[in-house]
Amino acid sequence: KKGKLKWILIGVLVLVLLYIAKNVLFPAKPMGTMVSVQALTKGDIQEKISLSGPVSGTDAQQVTSGLHAKVTEILVKEGDKVEKGQVLARLDKTDVNTALEAAKTQLDLAKANKTEAEKNLRLEYEKNQTILKNAELDFQRKSSLYSTGDIPQSDYEAAESALKDAKATMANYKVVKGTVKVPDSYDLQIKTAEQELEKAESKVSDADLVSPIAGTITRVNIKVGEFADTPTENKYDFTVENLDQLELSIAVSEYNIGKVHLGQKATITADILGGESLEGVVSSISPTGEEKNANTSERVIPIKVQITGDKKGLLSGITAKADLLLSEAKDVYVVPISAVMTGEDGSNKMAFVVNGTVHFVPVTTGVTSDVSMEVKPVKEDSAFKEGSNYILSPDASLTEGSPVTVDPTAQGSQSVSPEEAGVVVQTG
Repeated sequence: KKGKLKWILIGVLVLVLLYIAKNVLFPAKPMGTMVSVQALTKGDIQEKISLSGPVSGTDAQQVTSGLHAKVTEILVKEGDKVEKGQVLARLDKTDVNTALEAAKTQLDLAKANKTEAEKNLRLEYEKNQTILKNAELDFQRKSSLYSTGDIPQSDYEAAESALKDAKATMANYKVVKGTVKVPDSYDLQIKTAEQELEKAESKVSDADLVSPIAGTITRVNIKVGEFADTPTENKYDFTVENLDQLELSIAVSEYNIGKVHLGQKATITADILGGESLEGVVSSISPTGEEKNANTSERVIPIKVQITGDKKGLLSGITAKADLLLSEAKDVYVVPISAVMTGEDGSNKMAFVVNGTVHFVPVTTGVTSDVSMEVKPVKEDSAFKEGSNYILSPDASLTEGSPVTVDPTAQGSQSVSPEEAGVVVQTG
């Protein structure tokens, strides 16, 4: 039994020594990080924005009244063509006429107050001029008497004090070209009264609602007997549009507005057009941005796209979509956005798999769509060529020369099709 146990121990020892020798003489290659790769290919890429918005006439105006007055007469209906300045409706003028007369009275009163103040001020000024002259004469006389010792010092000081007081009083007056002026408050009262009169006169004019442009009445939201400042569903009283030319109003993200310019072509689609599309051009770009919504800090810039050519049944008031081509590149290297790593300094690089290890190639980027981007090597590199395998989503822990293992189940599963390369960027 002892001999048998001896041979078992010797056998185990031999196996251990063989295992140690194998690992020393023939060490196993490290497996490395598992990565998914894709072959570098060329293709076409487009950056577009697709935005929806309301269609309207190129000149659309809303007409309403700031007067809390009842409508007494409506002179137009929807579909009527009107001229600029044409009366659309009349309002009850009783209250505005009363306010107008009151404003006139206030202006007359303000002017009368100034006239009366000027009269009283002139009399007061002349009186104080006389007091000043008398004080000057008295001070001269008492100065002479005081110098000869004929009056006490107290009389001299009293005359001196009276002269100072008279001069101080005269210094309070505002004199222009020899005429004493009343305080500016009187002119301010007159100006305020004049402004109130202008407002009252404007309200009388506002009692007739007129069209600001020549066009077509597309909405009438008011009825006889209703107050003009509170139309149905809090809408405008009337909408007047120039329907000879239509336009689409959309809002472009601040991140894309730099690529939009006047005259830029657009393709217009809408449900009402069926499968047809219209052509348009960017006709205006707002000089200021506005809040997109309360849930984001992103700003948007309103623009208008004018519909050109045949309108093909497109109507004002419906929603349509505009596709704007921002940029494109043909026959260029296109990769998923996830394949490009951006450093803290803003530089970009891609990770290629060369002989089972990572090799970084600095790149520049070009046209970018929703999922893909155009890339070019900063300088010539043998790893950057068509057919080379790059890592689709390189981990930040990878370094130059890091061993990697290509995942055979994921390889090629994220290829970029020509259609994906031009995915439309949705910004609104």
